[in-house]
Amino acid sequence: MRAEVRKLEAESERTKAETTKILSEFHARPSNVAGNDSLPTGWHATGARPEDYEFGVDTQIFHSGRVSAFIQARPGAKEFASIAQVFKADAYRGKRVRLSAMLKAKDVANWAGLWLRVDDALHNVMEFDNTSDGRSISGTQSWSRRDVVLDVPDEGATIRLGFILTGSGRVWCDDVAFEEVGLDVPITRNIEDLRDHPENLDFEAGTN
Repeated sequence: MRAEVRKLEAESERTKAETTKILSEFHARPSNVAGNDSLPTGWHATGARPEDYEFGVDTQIFHSGRVSAFIQARPGAKEFASIAQVFKADAYRGKRVRLSAMLKAKDVANWAGLWLRVDDALHNVMEFDNTSDGRSISGTQSWSRRDVVLDVPDEGATIRLGFILTGSGRVWCDDVAFEEVGLDVPITRNIEDLRDHPENLDFEAGTN
């Protein structure tokens, strides 16, 4: 039983890592999947397989106001889908910014969360983070806040942001905020596991 649990945990971490890599590379463009007409103004559906998901606004379940936005997996959904938007980075260059939102999950087998990305003028990814590293939500959870904090480089051209669902289930998002914050607010990209200095530059220490 313990070995099976470790296997499932390893598979989950592998899926998160793959999703993070894909998400940091793909260019968020509007999708033509059915249901986009019900998306909130200014937002579009995107992802690796948006055709496997449904998108819209929910007038019955929300954290505040009158509506929330949701992503619902269709049977057999694969990869991930996102509700996202993109805008110019001009007003935020050289600043630290925070994306925050309230998220609620139902029967999410993999994970759901927020993501934030800064690209240069050639669409190269300059800064990227999502909440897959222990800050995601899964299963069935009530409303909880998630944050992503990044520095916007002086060469930043566009900022992309959104919320994401990978695999089965449904996620709601409400009370989204995007704001400049002070340098006293730490960035959320995890660098604790990185070395302080390079090592084995001559490759003589062997392999792992």
